[in-house]
Amino acid sequence: MSLIRTVRKLLRGRRWKKGPTFVRAHDELYSLTQAFCEADTAQGRTRRATGLFAYIWDTTRDRAFVVRLLRWIRMMEQDRELSAAFNKNWNAMLLELDSVTLFAEAGLPAHHALIRELIGRVFQRLLPSAREESDAGRIFAEVFSTPDAVERFLGAQGFVFERLVRLLALSPAAVMHLEEDLRQAMCLLATRVAGRGATAAIRQRGSTRHVEESPFYRLIFATERMMHAAGMFERREEFGMWQRAVAACIAELDQIHLHMEEAGVSSALVYDLRSIEGSLVRMDMLGAVYTGGSQRVHSPLRELMNTLVRGRLEDMRIRLLLGQSVNLLARKTVERTGQGGEHYIAHSNRAYWRMWRAAAGGGLLTVFTAAIKMRLIDSHFPPFVEGFLIGTDYAVSFILLQIFGFALATKQPSMTAATLAGIIRENRGVARWSKISEFAADISRTQLAAAFSNVIAVCIGAVAFERLWGWMFQTHYLAEESARHVTSTLHPFTSGTAIFAAFTGVLLWLAAVIGGWFENFAVYHRVPEAVAQHPLGQRFGTRKMKLAADWLERNLASWSTSIVLGYLLGFSPVVARFFGIPLDVRHVTLSTGTLALAAARFGTSSFGHGWLWYAIAGIGITFVLNLGVSFSIASLVALRAYEVPREEQWQIVKFLAREVLDAPLSFVFPVREGVLSIAPGAKEEAEAETVAVEH
Repeated sequence: MSLIRTVRKLLRGRRWKKGPTFVRAHDELYSLTQAFCEADTAQGRTRRATGLFAYIWDTTRDRAFVVRLLRWIRMMEQDRELSAAFNKNWNAMLLELDSVTLFAEAGLPAHHALIRELIGRVFQRLLPSAREESDAGRIFAEVFSTPDAVERFLGAQGFVFERLVRLLALSPAAVMHLEEDLRQAMCLLATRVAGRGATAAIRQRGSTRHVEESPFYRLIFATERMMHAAGMFERREEFGMWQRAVAACIAELDQIHLHMEEAGVSSALVYDLRSIEGSLVRMDMLGAVYTGGSQRVHSPLRELMNTLVRGRLEDMRIRLLLGQSVNLLARKTVERTGQGGEHYIAHSNRAYWRMWRAAAGGGLLTVFTAAIKMRLIDSHFPPFVEGFLIGTDYAVSFILLQIFGFALATKQPSMTAATLAGIIRENRGVARWSKISEFAADISRTQLAAAFSNVIAVCIGAVAFERLWGWMFQTHYLAEESARHVTSTLHPFTSGTAIFAAFTGVLLWLAAVIGGWFENFAVYHRVPEAVAQHPLGQRFGTRKMKLAADWLERNLASWSTSIVLGYLLGFSPVVARFFGIPLDVRHVTLSTGTLALAAARFGTSSFGHGWLWYAIAGIGITFVLNLGVSFSIASLVALRAYEVPREEQWQIVKFLAREVLDAPLSFVFPVREGVLSIAPGAKEEAEAETVAVEH
């Protein structure tokens, strides 16, 4: 039964009768309330208030919570004398509490150092740190110490909250005290925004270079004017002007995100931006309560209280800290697109057919890569040496791909996740879904073209290589045992091909991330400029150093991705075997190269054996999992970075699936440029789903 129905039945008197349990709950509530009214010290008042409200909210069952809360409200409304005594001590306690820290820090990012914050929260769970008796956050932390207690507060109905507010009415002195705490919190947050917004990293990426021109710096003065407004009318007028100052800060944040493309990004910078965004939202809540001006559906006070209750619990949870850190890492991963690898995604018909030609060259080069790999395996080197040599073989091959402009299927460029993040950041609703669908279609048909071209070229090249080798050395390149081993390892049912291919998809994504990190590191620390200005320019000439710097900036991401991917593919099986894990890698083009060499070893008779067709099926599964896993992880990271709700994530998946079913050819062949493929009726359905998700 829902909480609303339970409350209604309680109010109608149809649910619980006055049995022994009900009477005991009433007596306990009365004694706890009376104990609070009799407290005559600040320490006694805070402790007994905490005990009373913890007894109401911190229960094992929702039904018990509803009983206790409504019983206490009724008791206080009916017993005027008890209510008066409670209200007197309640206001006395509020005058003694300091709420500045609670208003300005609860739920907001505290540190960007994960290890430091993690250790602090672990010790907080084992040995809670001492807090001042006057800290209002202490009451929140002890009353709402569990997720159930927080959810009960957030889920309380409006009429229940209004009755609580009437019971906990504030005296004029308490109102003045809380307003002063609000002013101090607003000033503290404004100072924090200005301090972080004035750092060199943010100013270099913003539209202003002088501190006094920064909208973050000017926010201090707008906040100060609002805090010193005399009456409610003046406060609301200043609140409107203050909101315009906040809008300028938000516009500056957008400008900073755009300039990250040129100046790079760091974890500290991303943390500062998130802190500024969170502080602006909190200041908007505090300002709405202070001025009484808001157009929201819920009252400003209720929204602020919900945020503080939720935020105070979040400050102590270890799991949430890890989730926030993952979000921070995801945001840093996708904030900058980079320049390397754009040719792996064809956005036009010309680029699509160019991919066919580039992938054909990549397939021919892969023949030699696969041939060298098989010879290294047959040499039976020690595991580390074998992993290093195979990784070097892959890395050199991938670098040659970059030098000659060839392409390798499923090799993810470093800018994929960032491009998705840009779509998510700049679009909403059906526009966002359509853009993601269009981008997925571009990647799908480009990678299909690369895969088919790779496979055709590598098969033709392997047959030619086997014939040439036999003509030169009068023997087959692969021994029969090695050839049979290759075919057995690609069987989709009797081997771990599917698992290995999915694992390889993870490596493909990871290599792209690391490549993007290297490029971002170089741009953020201005490594190309340092190379161009190096003293060696006096010996080799500034023009040559400038050319070297341009080459570094242009190729760092693609080269680092290629090198990292090569050694990841080479060393992963070796490291797995070291720990006793039977793990291997399966890349569609490399696996096709080894299979083609094995099939060429047996000649045309291979087509009459079932093992060849099973191995070909394994190649198809490998392609799907290579591409599907790597692209899915990139998409999830981008969605996680901007905290897209899980409901909308499912809506995006459904929209994408409907697009594939309604227009499958657009994911296989290029469509007319500039035309967005949206199935008939899909836009209207998506817009309706968007409204449902937002509500």
